[in-house]
Amino acid sequence: MLNKVTDEQLIHSFYKGEVEAFENLYSRYKKAIYHYFFRQVHSKSIADELHQDVWLKIIKSSSTFKQQSSFKTWLYQVAHNCLIDHYRQNTRQPLSLIQSYDKQNEVNLELSEAVEVVNHHADEPDEKLLENQIHYALIQGIDTLPEEQKEVFLLHEKSGLTLQDIALITDSSFESTKSRLRYAVKKLRHQLAQYIPT
Repeated sequence: MLNKVTDEQLIHSFYKGEVEAFENLYSRYKKAIYHYFFRQVHSKSIADELHQDVWLKIIKSSSTFKQQSSFKTWLYQVAHNCLIDHYRQNTRQPLSLIQSYDKQNEVNLELSEAVEVVNHHADEPDEKLLENQIHYALIQGIDTLPEEQKEVFLLHEKSGLTLQDIALITDSSFESTKSRLRYAVKKLRHQLAQYIPT
């Protein structure tokens, strides 16, 4: 029954004073938001701090949610702003973006090839070792991406957000967002090149 209640209904219920509604929202997104931060900052203590900060901001600003976007998009917008504030306070600025105007289907094709490469050798005897090597190479590749490309990739691939949502979250144009994803995928494909059959 509770799963049928939308995020938007829950945030409005919380604004009206139903504490349980917030608990349900927190339960739905706590892991995803924590992982979003941890993958960016690589520190449990900083990720914990940012995670707590996001939910405090959601509590304080629940009245400002106008449903111009989904709750999920709004939540990641707040998380993104917390991350930017963290970078500013620590004088660590994301690298400048690289712009491009490639077609969306090209981006999606490259992305699926880069991420799905793990399944290429599913029936081979050394499958587990190969999977671990690919997984490690992918994680290393993600960690070496410029900050803005990394964020777009993680929001798209790990959080399942659309490029339109990510553009809104990061206060960027759709084309810039698409470009960041495309460059991230190219770099990851290069990182995984030795594992891709020719």
